[in-house]
Amino acid sequence: MKKLLFVVFGLILCSTSFSQSNKWSSISYVYSNGPVSPEYQYSYTVNIDNAGVGTLLYTKSSVSNTYDFSLGKKGMKKLNKALNKSQVFSVNPADMKADQNMLGGPSKTLSVTMWQEPNLDQKPTVIQIPEQLNDKYSAGINDLYSVIENLVPNNVWNQATGQ
Repeated sequence: MKKLLFVVFGLILCSTSFSQSNKWSSISYVYSNGPVSPEYQYSYTVNIDNAGVGTLLYTKSSVSNTYDFSLGKKGMKKLNKALNKSQVFSVNPADMKADQNMLGGPSKTLSVTMWQEPNLDQKPTVIQIPEQLNDKYSAGINDLYSVIENLVPNNVWNQATGQ
């Protein structure tokens, strides 16, 4: 009976270790306000690693500045919850892509680099969320984008935008 119990416990342990992992290493969110006159063009990239260290790269009129910030435990919890809710780990990015591409307007993209053992001799998996999303997934992904933007502290945004 004990052997059977150990076998069942071992199978459960193995199945959870080989199941899809939501452990990520870094995320990179890129926003661009689209094709407008050069004096009104701006873009920014928010990079966050799994330790909660973030950077904002803000570019306006071809001038780029980098600002560092930290998320803390609350921010990381909020980010992980938004990542899971958006279904980036469970849905193939190709299934999220819209059938028709819109022209012009702002663009938003997200890359999630998945964590892997450092001793593996291969590139880590990168999930690339398409710029154009279909209606089924756009609300969840846009909510994730809002969470990422709101995790950047107001004082960092103020420095970046010159306010």
